[in-house]
Amino acid sequence: MKKLALALFTLTLITSCDVEPLDPAYTQGGGSQGGGNGSESADLTMSTYELDTQINLVFFGIPIETITNSDFNIANDKIISGTNALSAEGSPFETENLIITRNSSGQIINDKSVNSSGATTNETVITYINGVVSNITYEYYGDDEDDYNYNFTYDGNIITRTEVGSTISTQFTVDGSDRVIKKESFDGDFSIQVETVSYNAAGNITSSTTTGETQSNTTYQFDNETNPLQVIYEDNYILTFLKDDYSDEIGGQIAQFLSTNNWNGATFSGTAFNFDLEYNSAGRIVSRDIAYDFGPELSFEFNERFSYVN
Repeated sequence: MKKLALALFTLTLITSCDVEPLDPAYTQGGGSQGGGNGSESADLTMSTYELDTQINLVFFGIPIETITNSDFNIANDKIISGTNALSAEGSPFETENLIITRNSSGQIINDKSVNSSGATTNETVITYINGVVSNITYEYYGDDEDDYNYNFTYDGNIITRTEVGSTISTQFTVDGSDRVIKKESFDGDFSIQVETVSYNAAGNITSSTTTGETQSNTTYQFDNETNPLQVIYEDNYILTFLKDDYSDEIGGQIAQFLSTNNWNGATFSGTAFNFDLEYNSAGRIVSRDIAYDFGPELSFEFNERFSYVN
């Protein structure tokens, strides 16, 4: 059950079809402290980011509820550590510590989760050659089913990812500003899913369209205030996409973490959602709440809280 809950959590953070990436966050625990408004200064230096989520769905006829509360500690505009607390079907929360290791260039080379007993539950190892990602290996120590080993090659503005032991490959196309504008996955030579992404002059994603195994069309709306997550997640921008699953959509991740302004609404294949954002007097975002209801078989509630050091 824990593995399923982790997979569902990852799904909500990564897929725009169900609910884009980590949109807001959840509605229990973690964010309950409110994040704190910080000072009213216009400086947007973050100290913590809290993301809580509650997912309710029906899986093969069985109703399942998962709650995940995540806290990320930030210094010098980089995530340095964090915790994830997970509960499935009313079980006691299991808390794990996130440990991130970087090389001398600031690139993430290892991130792992360690439980309260000191055991590593999952680990991602990233290898670089000449400053670019050459391999990503993920291991979930409780179950090998979702382990993967990705290799990467580069040709102009196209990054190709192949998975050891799989016929699936994925190509990421970047534009002149090094932003991902297309993700296409293949089974052998046959294209099985394509997502295209558009941006405006302000640096915000405007739309993403997916065809193939998944069919979706999403447009995005933003406020006029600075997104404090952008500088934090641009730190290792390409990793946001390179370590996902071939079927995961990237539009929501871009809206949430990598756009210039704060994401405040979206229309998913004709269904519009407006988010509830709160600001302090300096215009800093201090909270964002989102609720998606796709009917009796799928709903999400997300809450984010933003704290600042000044």
